[in-house]
Amino acid sequence: MNTFNLKVLLVLLLLMGANGCSKSPLAQHDWGEGIENFAPARLLSNADGRYNHWQSIARVKVDEGRICSGSLIDTRGANDDRSGPAYVLTSGHCAKGNVGRFIVNEPASGQATFNFFRDTTPQQKNYPITRIAWSTLRGQDIALLVLDRTLGQVMNDGIQPLKVASHALTEGTDTLVVGAAVDDFIQRSACPQEHRAGILEAGWIWVDQISNRCLGVINGISGSPLLNRYTNEIVAVIGTTTRDSGRSRCSISAPCEVIEGMPNKAQDTNYSTPANGLDTCFRGGRFVGDREPCVLGPVSEFGSKYGDHFLKQPRDEQGNYLPLLWEHRFSSNQPFFRFKYTRTAENCADIRDYSEVRTTDSGGESELRYELRQGPGLYFLCVMGQNHQAGPPGKWDARNARIFWRWVLAEPAQMAPVFNITNRGEGVYSVAPSQVTPDLDVAGHQYKIGTSATIDCQQAEGYKQVRPPLLDFEVDTSDGEKKICLKTVDMAGNPSPVIDFRLPDAAP
Repeated sequence: MNTFNLKVLLVLLLLMGANGCSKSPLAQHDWGEGIENFAPARLLSNADGRYNHWQSIARVKVDEGRICSGSLIDTRGANDDRSGPAYVLTSGHCAKGNVGRFIVNEPASGQATFNFFRDTTPQQKNYPITRIAWSTLRGQDIALLVLDRTLGQVMNDGIQPLKVASHALTEGTDTLVVGAAVDDFIQRSACPQEHRAGILEAGWIWVDQISNRCLGVINGISGSPLLNRYTNEIVAVIGTTTRDSGRSRCSISAPCEVIEGMPNKAQDTNYSTPANGLDTCFRGGRFVGDREPCVLGPVSEFGSKYGDHFLKQPRDEQGNYLPLLWEHRFSSNQPFFRFKYTRTAENCADIRDYSEVRTTDSGGESELRYELRQGPGLYFLCVMGQNHQAGPPGKWDARNARIFWRWVLAEPAQMAPVFNITNRGEGVYSVAPSQVTPDLDVAGHQYKIGTSATIDCQQAEGYKQVRPPLLDFEVDTSDGEKKICLKTVDMAGNPSPVIDFRLPDAAP
């Protein structure tokens, strides 16, 4: 063998692995077709069939729900059984999801539209949605919808389902987000998977959320599959993002991660609910989500007397923090429960450190009392329903724990009022204060108007409440410059700084 051939052989052996069977990265198929991570989302065309493998990613509309994306999933199993219903995987908030209860095998109506590319409108395939097999916003943001066809019938129409990954990906693995924005068609973006976290968004608490910073995650992308870039398998379902969320924290479209009571809003970050292991929830092509070993966990329903979510931190005369008593009452459809308190949202999904079994109050409501002694920040009460008194909790019991929360805020509030000014013409201006959760309560804004010589913003007299329902007020400068004083409170009632400005000078 000459030297050249020997070198070629050595290179091939290195690429293939010494035993000739390990898989080289060069041999992986790139479903992202070479696009760079963090590149802008790109609309796809499929008139030539180039993206037939993503015909199964649909525009989803559940009646009384939102416009979202979703994907037809492969439930055939080892026997290639296609006789079961066709299931579409999407987000719980796209399918009437509820924090207090699960939707399990309930009638529904709506439509899933496949082959939803910008150049395939005449070839789109529409199927009615007939049931919601599973939908929740508790601990997870995930739903399974049932179409009026079997999986085999949909596949006979040329739509190939996507496989759900059996294992979780590691941080740094390349992924794709493929879905359709509200006013557009199927698009694709790429980015690596990042860390996992428990997040709070306006009372919804989701654990074990996979984060990433793919671009183009806007309205309508919710429910889209997060795909392994090199296997095209679904690893998660896109749920929410902090992109374009303003200054609010832990509120609608502004989720935050909570660790040791401290909220952190990661900028331009998307979160998704893991989907790996969903194959354990099907038998013979049919969903059996409420049985072991399904990773979705068992169903328990809770009701609650909420009280105030935001609490003002009391202090003694020396300014030291005093403890707050959290009294919480709730009902459950389970005869027993376990609970724990934590300041890290993710901990609620861990079956460790829960209490011993307690019996649900026969009168319909159980009560727990706990002193909040660690000062300002977030506190969580995790309650896990059980249908048995003896024995340990099941592996997935904590995944659907009901998570209640309180946010303790200390004075003084740090953020000054934020507002917008609109010129109404003829010297009249409309001033609209902004909500910034939890720092500025828009309904708590007070104002007064006068001249620089006649009003003192630090004096309490003369303040008026902003008018409902628009929560704004008007300033007439037709007779000269006006000084405006503005103040509010945070969500716990702590006073904000007082500001003043002048019109028309401050007008844009």
